[in-house]
Amino acid sequence: MPKRLRRLTGQGDLHFITFCSHQRRSLLGRVRARNAAVRILREVRARYSFALMGYVIMTEHVHLLISESVAVKPAKVIQVFEQRLSRRMHGKKRAGKGLALRFPGQDGGLRRFWQRRYYDFNVYSRAKVQEKLHYMPANPVKENLVQHPGDWPRSSWSYWYRGEGLLQMDAWT
Repeated sequence: MPKRLRRLTGQGDLHFITFCSHQRRSLLGRVRARNAAVRILREVRARYSFALMGYVIMTEHVHLLISESVAVKPAKVIQVFEQRLSRRMHGKKRAGKGLALRFPGQDGGLRRFWQRRYYDFNVYSRAKVQEKLHYMPANPVKENLVQHPGDWPRSSWSYWYRGEGLLQMDAWT
């Protein structure tokens, strides 16, 4: 990625955000880890009041389609999400809370959970929104994790096509 990357915020655009685990390892390979990621996404969304149009949580990366929060920039949303999930995976407890999941790299000396940078693409048209909403749930199929997008519960596909899912989605106006 460019060293002087500029993120465009304050335009009222949606943001298609992708962030990856360190060295693209399958640190979210366990169901419990992906479930924790969904719970933390729900918490961060409630705290910062951003609209969530789509998401998929894969074994080594996450895609989000979100609006800008009135309170903070998308960078802060991603930072808080990543910190909370990595702390949970490392088994660090904060304020007496914590889900002590075993961090897959603890014995191997891996100290970082996330790559340092993330990809942020401003989405400003209905056509691009539709493109991203179709792209995200296709990831598990493309990676041969499931045969149909509806078989991967940690994505927005079930909400948009069945009216149910782990997280409620917001409509783009």
